[in-house]
Amino acid sequence: MGTHVEIESFITPAFLEHAYRRSKQAMENHDQGFAQCGLRAAKARDPKLLKALEKGAELLDKMTENQYGRTMRSPDATHGETKGTTEANLWREAYRMVDEGTPIENFSWIYGSAALLCGYQS
Repeated sequence: MGTHVEIESFITPAFLEHAYRRSKQAMENHDQGFAQCGLRAAKARDPKLLKALEKGAELLDKMTENQYGRTMRSPDATHGETKGTTEANLWREAYRMVDEGTPIENFSWIYGSAALLCGYQS
């Protein structure tokens, strides 16, 4: 019997940054296959993709806290500064949409990044 390994153990900040870079490269090269792979998994409500999106959002929140935590909590912080980074918010929203069964094409590059984290593409 094989050992069950949780996907979360593979998703590190460095791997998440790699997936984000890979997604940007695919977008710049008009590699729609990268995005479509993720979108297909999102439409299927793939449990592994959901877990990757959730873990990615959590890591981005932690990375945001490490970089901007004091600024975000400052009484002088602007409204925008208290809300975290755009990337973290987008990943959270992408996760929510898939979880609710309503993934949208606008998030297909994020879904593609999550698919890379799942090992569905290189």
